[in-house]
Amino acid sequence: MTVATAVGLIQLGIFPNLACSANPEHLLQLQTGNECRNCDLSGADLTGLDLRGADLMGANLREATLTYANLMSANLTAADLQNAILIETNLFSANLSYANLSGTNLLDAILVSANITGTDFTGAVLQGISGIEVRSQGLE
Repeated sequence: MTVATAVGLIQLGIFPNLACSANPEHLLQLQTGNECRNCDLSGADLTGLDLRGADLMGANLREATLTYANLMSANLTAADLQNAILIETNLFSANLSYANLSGTNLLDAILVSANITGTDFTGAVLQGISGIEVRSQGLE
């Protein structure tokens, strides 16, 4: 599929909720293969998508909207999620090691069994999250 076709499908609503500044080829790659290492998905609206087990290692998800998305067991190692919206997002068993979640809204997100080794939560909204003890991690 060509980039022009992918962009056309996104604009026609074949892939709903994907209109954004992200690279159209990368959006298509994620939609069709559930992996997009080092991709530019910045600003993407991925609301409610089932991305269980997705490989997004090193992906640029700055300012992306992942509200209600299912990222259970997803690989987000070293991903840039700065200022992203992850309200009520399922991150159960996700690998967030060395990811940048600074300024991210994680209101009511599920982080049970998530790997947060080296993850940057500076300025993140952490109210209602489940799975990590905010105070014991020094994440207030």
